[in-house]
Amino acid sequence: MIAANGPSFTVGGDLGLFAGTEREQLPNRLRRMIDSYHLAIERLTSIDAPVVAAVRGGAGGGGLGLLYAADIVVAADDARFALGYGALGLTADGGNTWFLPPMVGMRRAQELFLLNRRLTAQEALEFGLVSRLAASDAVENEAAALTAKLAAGPTRAYGAVRRMLRQSFETGLSNQLEAEKESIVVASRSDDAQEGIAAFVAKRRPQFRGG
Repeated sequence: MIAANGPSFTVGGDLGLFAGTEREQLPNRLRRMIDSYHLAIERLTSIDAPVVAAVRGGAGGGGLGLLYAADIVVAADDARFALGYGALGLTADGGNTWFLPPMVGMRRAQELFLLNRRLTAQEALEFGLVSRLAASDAVENEAAALTAKLAAGPTRAYGAVRRMLRQSFETGLSNQLEAEKESIVVASRSDDAQEGIAAFVAKRRPQFRGG
């Protein structure tokens, strides 16, 4: 679960730091900061476990990469979303140009980048940027409940599905069908699959253990 340690989920880059950096030093400072951050996003998207994000306050700039890395995003009903690069004369980081177009559609992505449009929580839900909304004082609790529910599920199967969903945007149909076949065959050997099938037949709730 990814949540804020403060009033906002993320406000993007530290503009005060950028403004206080000598012009000739800013490119290298940005490069060092973004290299580490992009590595973190790659690791979050590649782990074999579902990720839940709890978003309140503002969410913007490259910090949106943390939102993209999540599988389920619970946002406060008064949260706000923006890219913000156009107002700064900058381009993008945090995976915005890779995650955003397939998530919200190319035309909407172009509008968000080029017109610097800000989204309300309801608009973010309609765009497909978030999964569901909650009252601002209940966001973390709802996200934590979802996290606990996922943790009690067949976690190996969830991890495999997560991986296949991520790769589906850049994989041909034949390769994706092959990946699905191999994945479900592997999953069928697991203790969780045996428990799930047995529980279904017995009409009882399965007790998954991640094995």
